[in-house]
Amino acid sequence: MGSYAGQAAPAYMGAEACRTCHAKQFASQSLSQHARALRPMAETDIPERLAEQPLRERSGVEFQYARRPGGLGVTVVKGDERAEALLTWAFGSGSQAVTPVGLHKGAYVEHRISYYRAIDHGARTIGHNGAPSRTAEAALGIRQDGETILRCFSCHATRVEQGLAAMTPGVSCERCHGPGGDHVRAPAAAKLRRTQEVALCAECHRAPVAGAAADPASVRFQLVGLSESACYKASSAALRCVSCHDPHADAARTAAPYTAVCLGCHADAGSSANCRRASKENCLPCHMRPSSPLPFLTFTDHRIRIYR
Repeated sequence: MGSYAGQAAPAYMGAEACRTCHAKQFASQSLSQHARALRPMAETDIPERLAEQPLRERSGVEFQYARRPGGLGVTVVKGDERAEALLTWAFGSGSQAVTPVGLHKGAYVEHRISYYRAIDHGARTIGHNGAPSRTAEAALGIRQDGETILRCFSCHATRVEQGLAAMTPGVSCERCHGPGGDHVRAPAAAKLRRTQEVALCAECHRAPVAGAAADPASVRFQLVGLSESACYKASSAALRCVSCHDPHADAARTAAPYTAVCLGCHADAGSSANCRRASKENCLPCHMRPSSPLPFLTFTDHRIRIYR
């Protein structure tokens, strides 16, 4: 959030400190998927959902689940081998999926199995090798090093520091606006970070890199597609994430807000009598289609274009 050499770092206050002056934003944001991006596993219904449906992979590896004090207990059975772990964190709001994470032998492990809302069932986590696990312990998941797991928590939580002791699960006010201590004491004098630049969203929604858009799976990283859009390039980056999305609320589920943004620049029907904009209809089916490049997951393609 910045350097504070020679002076005390601004204090984190927690989202409740924002409520008095920013009641509308607080009410909306606290119910959003961002706010549920990370939760203690014990506070979710994932243990029951997975416990009702034990898994057995084609290789013969079995996954057995049960709610345990502190989270989700998993037992992996591979022949005569057994491995157990307690999965304490639920990564993801649950709108599409939840990936369990926990400590095992002193290291964080991203579980091999995630819960997918579309099928109301567990299945292999994105990015995990489809080949059979060599051992029961290996089937628990991928061990993450300290740097990697810190990045994971940083995008799913607020006030993430080494050790995670002060972390607040979920993305709340100070994750995007910075520590609010000075602002709470002197709102007029101590301004919070209010950038609307794409770079802020890119911290978690992935900044585009050369060639990334060629991968169909990159559709889940919205900024990769957006950066390749003619609309984005022609606007000199005036088209930003917040042009279409209220950062304090979930993405709208109706077409009208997005169509209004499109019509702000594309009001004329042009030469195509069949174009939906002639009747101010939904632009997305023609220019931002949903895509499912990964099992059980669907994303809106943010590479705005005319499909061929």
